Amino acid sequence: MILDYIDNLELSSDLAKEHYESRMALARLGEGLFWLHREVGKIELQMRKEAVKDDVQLAITGGILDDKPIGLLSCMFQWYAISACNYAQLIGWLITQDTNKAKKYVKEMIPRILSYRNKIAAHYAIAEPRGDNEADLIASIMTQIVYAHGRLCAASLLPILDGDEKEITVSKDYSWSLTLAHERLTKRYWPNGEPKSFQSLKIPAGKTIKLTISWSDLMGDIS
Repeated sequence: MILDYIDNLELSSDLAKEHYESRMALARLGEGLFWLHREVGKIELQMRKEAVKDDVQLAITGGILDDKPIGLLSCMFQWYAISACNYAQLIGWLITQDTNKAKKYVKEMIPRILSYRNKIAAHYAIAEPRGDNEADLIASIMTQIVYAHGRLCAASLLPILDGDEKEITVSKDYSWSLTLAHERLTKRYWPNGEPKSFQSLKIPAGKTIKLTISWSDLMGDIS
């Protein structure tokens, strides 16, 4: 089973059988990533058509952004980043069976999305700072979606603050396009098309697995 078509990372038949649930997890993540790409792509295409009328190359607020679901788009970018990192890290782990190597694989494959995931999507840097400067902290909660040259982009607004002696700028550029990222990832992970997921369980031969299902008191941890 080929997991990465560009780097030719392949899972043997025996390991593929052993890691059935992992393969299903990848399929479900892939299916979700394709859905997010389609939905964002629809809005992006509509905006591109509107932008052509007035030759709009960049929109930060108002205009062609006025009636768009910016809150939903902001969430979609964050969902995509978290899911894409989970996808890549699981592939790295399946191939290497090593946590550190799996994390390294994610950093090599999708470094910009990983940075966005770490500083914005998984948790805002301002609420959990780790060596971030003041501009980084403010940038982490500037979750507006910007239209730039035909693409919808996240983390494109980079604050520049006046410090005591010099200007303070963000330490890293986290901006990225969801549709462009997905197009590139498709060549690596899904060149044969969207994966198909299943709501199924597979119990390995010779093993007994007991499962419990919890649904009561679902709000018990929320006060």
